[in-house]
Amino acid sequence: MQTINLNELPEEAQRELLDFYEFLLQKYKKRKRKKRIEEIIPRKVKAFQPMKREEIYEG
Repeated sequence: MQTINLNELPEEAQRELLDFYEFLLQKYKKRKRKKRIEEIIPRKVKAFQPMKREEIYEG
């Protein structure tokens, strides 16, 4: 990895580069997503009722 020398830049450019670096850190930071309670606890669903052929092809 190449090292950069910030001292060669004007002070304003150094601040801008630092700001952009912090932006990239936030953008690519690995975040652990917390699971919500709805994702952990099973939900109740209606019992499966198979469809009858007549119901599907009723006009």
